[in-house]
Amino acid sequence: MKHKRSLLAVSAIGLTATLLPLLGVAQAGADYAPQPGDIVGVGGDTPQYALDFGLNGDPQGDVGYDASASVNRVVSFDATPDANGRKAYTNSVSTGVASVALNPTEILRSGELPTPRITSSSGSIAAILADYNSANPSQAEKINYIFSASLPTSAQQTQAANQGWGYLHAVEIGTDTEQIAVDSTTTNAPAGLSTAELLQIFEGNYKTWNQIPGYTGANGSQSIVLDLPSSTSTIYTTFLAALTAANSNVVPTAGSGVVHTVEQNDPSVITSSANSANVIVPFSAARLTLWNENIVPASGSTPAINGFFTNPGPGASPIAWPGGSPQTPGVTLLSGTAPDAGSAFSAPITDYVLFRNSDATGGSPLQPGGTLNWVQSLFSNPGGSTPFFDKASTKAIIDESGITANYQDLGNVTNGS
Repeated sequence: MKHKRSLLAVSAIGLTATLLPLLGVAQAGADYAPQPGDIVGVGGDTPQYALDFGLNGDPQGDVGYDASASVNRVVSFDATPDANGRKAYTNSVSTGVASVALNPTEILRSGELPTPRITSSSGSIAAILADYNSANPSQAEKINYIFSASLPTSAQQTQAANQGWGYLHAVEIGTDTEQIAVDSTTTNAPAGLSTAELLQIFEGNYKTWNQIPGYTGANGSQSIVLDLPSSTSTIYTTFLAALTAANSNVVPTAGSGVVHTVEQNDPSVITSSANSANVIVPFSAARLTLWNENIVPASGSTPAINGFFTNPGPGASPIAWPGGSPQTPGVTLLSGTAPDAGSAFSAPITDYVLFRNSDATGGSPLQPGGTLNWVQSLFSNPGGSTPFFDKASTKAIIDESGITANYQDLGNVTNGS
């Protein structure tokens, strides 16, 4: 079942060998290298599975756009080089040196050299703006669209206008929620942690559980471990924005030794910790839903599976193909009342697709014999037939990725800055 999403949602998994002659790929490389008529997208980790499922189908047997594409395909390059949503790191087990995050590459167009993989929403906006040659503005685009949990700034929209695109056109495809994840078996965290309490933890004012007024747990003297993903991630920026709003719109300063940088949306940063009972991590609710999803394949296929992600094995000792059993996350999200009687932390995340507005009209049909270009076919077609990502069947597939589908054609918008 995994092959359905990995064919063109390109991560570390290669294209099926029998397709190579058909597609005419004449270069070495593990990933499918998009052909001239294909539509290519890059983007951030948080929205990537919504695009993957919409384009390539879901494990329940629902087919995506590329199942019916007659010639040209729509490619979505994942932010993570691993289909389990993980980044790549140097090996610390054999070297004894602390792991360092790598920057894997991807081939955006057939016959071209590898380029650094886009790994974040902010990075994808910067990448599409950089996909421009002032000496030859009409050159072919390498990146057609991006998927992002961020909107462009007003300065970035000005840049898009100056490059002759009008603006970066935004289409909302769904919503997500960020909450606090803890170990589901044993945790010293209360039923909920409010934004005000998390602000004090972030600043280092609450270092142990019993420093939180109203905390009644049995292990209050133990130290709180706040883990956050990298500062460029959607999860971090959303978390910091919520703390800033709770701090009279002043960006708070992290307390010394309080915050630890970890993989985004990875339950193992909690469950593999020797101090897992005290670890708290902001986490995408949609991603955790995908971890826990009860997958019922199409009739006549294999039995139902509880969980989308499978165990690939540790480090240098991978489990033999076809791999291990589905993984259970081992974490849960705090949703109860906080010690200060406030609501548990919850911050909204919106997932978008962005493209050059100049691509919205004109150009060749996406498929031979058709009348709609790729923007009109997929994302935005005011007054015309319903674009693929606004169809009820596509929204149902997006829902399977954990994200709540919610199509809105927003046009020219910014993040307010």
